[in-house]
Amino acid sequence: MREYRFDVVRVVCMTYIITYVHLYEYIYPQGRMTCYLPVCIAMAHACLGLFTFVSGYLLGKKYCFGERGNTDVWTFYKKRILRIIPLFILSSIALWMIGLNSSEATRNGLLCISPFVDPKPRTIYYIPIILWCYLVTPLVARRELKWRALGCLLLFALLVVVRFLLPSVDDRFVFNVFFYFIGVVSAVCFDWRLNTSYGNAIKTFTVLAFVPLVAIAINYSLVLTTFRQMALGAIGVFVIFFVCEGISKLGGHRFFCLVSYASMACYLFHRFFYWVAESIWNPSDTDIKWTYMLLTYPIMIILSYAIQKAYDRLID
Repeated sequence: MREYRFDVVRVVCMTYIITYVHLYEYIYPQGRMTCYLPVCIAMAHACLGLFTFVSGYLLGKKYCFGERGNTDVWTFYKKRILRIIPLFILSSIALWMIGLNSSEATRNGLLCISPFVDPKPRTIYYIPIILWCYLVTPLVARRELKWRALGCLLLFALLVVVRFLLPSVDDRFVFNVFFYFIGVVSAVCFDWRLNTSYGNAIKTFTVLAFVPLVAIAINYSLVLTTFRQMALGAIGVFVIFFVCEGISKLGGHRFFCLVSYASMACYLFHRFFYWVAESIWNPSDTDIKWTYMLLTYPIMIILSYAIQKAYDRLID
């Protein structure tokens, strides 16, 4: 049975990244406004961390590897490669052509070494991270919980050591791998639905607890370090998740399914769509440009849906 809450998660996270975080750079090309606080970047970490957590959770539920598993490793890799890599290559080329990423950053991204070395590609830096998560999935997605937990713990410990020895390792890589492993492990022992008698109370408390956290972040926005941003992002992962679960109970399932289906293509190509929109018309008035660029969002969703649909038909 389809779990619509995950469609809501994809839509909410993708929308925040595309219509707020990245759009600022087009509205204020000379520098972000002072209200673009580190807490906003923390929420961007939270959105991507939540997307990674959901990927680990769903794949950890669907697949089991090893002697007692029922999944062929190469079939798994084939599905993951066909789903992401061809569109990722097209996106990388498009972003290089419009000057968003340098040749070196594009090369590092395409070779999936950007989580470990500089320079890292902008925007699509996340794709090599999730591909590395997919690569190690057969090592950790075992039937027995103890082997899942042990495999995830050992691999994460190895990554922490590598990060300590090699400063160029992306902190965002460590952050997202952590939540991917949480998803994989919890898939066999925990249902993240809060349908217990205390479910609504837990969600309400979580959201309310986040309000003073945001106030503190705003107050100390000029001194927040990357570590603190990611700490806020870690909390935000579950705040957003519980909020999205609540939204999923309000209906609109077909809408969320359609937009969720387009979300990956929209993430990969939205920078190119913004570039095209700005090339067509680049108003100097900030309010007008905000309105104009935001109106491109539904168009991007439609085009991304068409791209994903055409691509899926092609590989089928």
